[in-house]
Amino acid sequence: MPERRELDAVLETLAGLAAANIVLVETLHEHRVLDKTHFAHAFARALDGLSPEHRGGMVEHVLQNLRDRCMNLRAGDNDAHEWLRKLLERT
Repeated sequence: MPERRELDAVLETLAGLAAANIVLVETLHEHRVLDKTHFAHAFARALDGLSPEHRGGMVEHVLQNLRDRCMNLRAGDNDAHEWLRKLLERT
């Protein structure tokens, strides 16, 4: 079983990768290179096609968070941060 330190590093990396996607989309949107609502629809389609084993897990929460942020919606209580917080409370 991985040590707590290794698990924390993996979780921070995953959260950083998700955040980097939002920064990239926001920057390209601000420079009028793309319309971020297209990304919101793409994330929504990915959610619709999500396999059952990924439902309720981090993959679903990250996709929901990315979709909501691209639509300028505030992330809900069940976003990726909440999932990570609950996971860390259990370890």
